[in-house]
Amino acid sequence: MPAVTRPPLRAGIFAAGFGSRMGAPPRQPKGLTPIAGRPLIEWLLRDMEAASVSDVVVIVNDESTAVRDHVERSERACTVRWIVETTPSSMHSFLRVVEDLAGGGDDGPFLISTVDTIAPPGTFRAFVDAADRLPSSDVVMALTTRIEEQKPLLVDVGRVPDDPITDIGAVGRGNYASAGYYMVRASVLREAADSRRAGLGALRMFFRRLFDRGYTLRGVCMPESVDVDRPRDIEAAERLLRGALQGGSVAAGHQPQ
Repeated sequence: MPAVTRPPLRAGIFAAGFGSRMGAPPRQPKGLTPIAGRPLIEWLLRDMEAASVSDVVVIVNDESTAVRDHVERSERACTVRWIVETTPSSMHSFLRVVEDLAGGGDDGPFLISTVDTIAPPGTFRAFVDAADRLPSSDVVMALTTRIEEQKPLLVDVGRVPDDPITDIGAVGRGNYASAGYYMVRASVLREAADSRRAGLGALRMFFRRLFDRGYTLRGVCMPESVDVDRPRDIEAAERLLRGALQGGSVAAGHQPQ
């Protein structure tokens, strides 16, 4: 019996922010923040390439095109396409990326990540493989037990590993937080127009809307990652990478217990 092959994996990154809280030079795009001698955007693209991503759509705003200029100076194993648009919020950037990826009728799932997530090399491949083993879902969220953000997106999960997420975004509830990367199907775009008209801003609000309207969200607990948002996060990310590179591998993702 011939081996079953998955369709080419396509991905998106939203990279429009600035590193204003990290003591970065004025108006330096966050995606160019150096971590262990390599900009954030490079860590993401390299790990996406290692996950056999065929093409990546990156959204930057009108003032962060230096990210595009940096990436285009090097040859890549995948195709990188760009959306240059100043959007009102993270939700709008997320939707623009998913709309672009789904524009040719592709239902996904698509690998989507924020630009400020640092995880051990091989993490995206482990996450994609774990998500592939789950029942059909509109969104599969990478989850972490590292809850250090000021306003983490908290998640409750079911007792059975394959159960959908049982709550999301509730203040003070949830043993897990979003790690900042996801597998997303084009089905979520059914909520795009109404979410924009309703004035939703943060991406967490969009995920909560999906949950409230009965979309299927599942979670995969992944090895530790760092959301790079402050100077101390840079130090934590570099420690994480040193440890992972010395260890030589990344643990496989698994459903929360």
